[in-house]
Amino acid sequence: MTDLLIALVPVVAGLIGVWVNLNSTVARLKGRVVQLELSQDELKRDIKELLKSVHNIEIMIAKMNAE
Repeated sequence: MTDLLIALVPVVAGLIGVWVNLNSTVARLKGRVVQLELSQDELKRDIKELLKSVHNIEIMIAKMNAE
């Protein structure tokens, strides 16, 4: 019985270690995904603003050519 217990303790400790490491990795990856999503939203806003500015410039050029 003690031999079985001596053999199982390192196995159980190893499994717990793997589980903790896996949860830590998943939490870190979730944080990265959230950060990337925020960056993507910011990039979309910047691109929309840039497109709006380009359209305004196009309108100004068209008005200048019309005069």
